[in-house]
Amino acid sequence: MVSYVDVHKLVSEAWLVYEEAKNLLKEGDIRDAAAKAWLVVETMRKAIMVAAKIPYEETKKINIAIPVFSSILIGLREKDLLDKYYTLQSTLHGMSFYEGLLNEEATVIYIIEAEKWLERAEKIIGKAGRIDATGLLKLAKDRARIKSEILSKSQELQALRLQEKAIIETIKAKIS
Repeated sequence: MVSYVDVHKLVSEAWLVYEEAKNLLKEGDIRDAAAKAWLVVETMRKAIMVAAKIPYEETKKINIAIPVFSSILIGLREKDLLDKYYTLQSTLHGMSFYEGLLNEEATVIYIIEAEKWLERAEKIIGKAGRIDATGLLKLAKDRARIKSEILSKSQELQALRLQEKAIIETIKAKIS
């Protein structure tokens, strides 16, 4: 089990990084400010998950962590915080940092929105600390394992289809 101190450390780190984002913004480095603002959101996401008894290492595995995080927020009746998380993911991480599609004015708006998200997210850490989301973690891992097995079986099935097609082509060639 992870201690509350670790959660507190993550929250402090998030706020420190947000200060860096604001400094980058003042310097006119909008793209890197967007990247830092997204890092802030991700750090606070991890803090919420750790508060809900999810080991920190698991919070870094996106294919497992995001479904668990989503379920935690829905369970805590914080769907609007989840909606804003996905908005910030799309705008700061995707369109601003990676794609460079948002204009600077829009990016600045979302960097400021990240601070509001941080404030709200920090307020629910206490609620998250009263739950144990390890069952959600187990389900997410099982789901990922099953998806991997399905993908493997789909590839096997495709290989059989190709073999069947080759046999049919051989038959057609022999009777032509």
